[in-house]
Amino acid sequence: TAKKKIFGDVGIDMIAGPSEILVVSDHKNDPDWIAADLLSQAEHDENSRSILITNNLIFAKKVVKSVNLILKKLPRSKIASVSWNKNGKIIILKNIFSSYKIINLLAPEHLELAIDNPEKILNKVENSGSIFLGRFTPEAIGDYVAGPNHVLPTNRTARFSSGLGVADFLKKITFTKCDKKSLQLLSNSAIKIAKA
Repeated sequence: TAKKKIFGDVGIDMIAGPSEILVVSDHKNDPDWIAADLLSQAEHDENSRSILITNNLIFAKKVVKSVNLILKKLPRSKIASVSWNKNGKIIILKNIFSSYKIINLLAPEHLELAIDNPEKILNKVENSGSIFLGRFTPEAIGDYVAGPNHVLPTNRTARFSSGLGVADFLKKITFTKCDKKSLQLLSNSAIKIAKA
């Protein structure tokens, strides 16, 4: 809200939030780990969004059980519970490798591909803020120690923007210069566009 209020008077990096995570996981993962990753974003804000895509109903039920157990002891359980109950989702697909279609539609801030050969999905992902590959790359590693920027596009804005980077702090000025010959070459096109 503060960024929205000052935008235009000063430059801002982006209007971001609430936080979100989408985890693609098969049954080979530890359901406690996946539950913890889902709640890592749910505890930020009641409007945060946590989504699991899996191809295994039994695994999905184990994750739900783990989420409920973790919520009982989580320091920010009140916030995380509201977020999970309001915005938590589990999507079950027959083919986990077709999950890229949902990923590109949702354009998540954080995307975990906790599967073998995550590159099979990665190569088809067009919209995501930051992607974490494999079974041993939780989103928290990227946030705190691996290096990618932690300021990422949320609310489907990864469809057209990227995480914060050096270029966001640079102001650019464009310039144009014509000589007599180039002006003559371009002027008719400019006149047609202006009249249209």
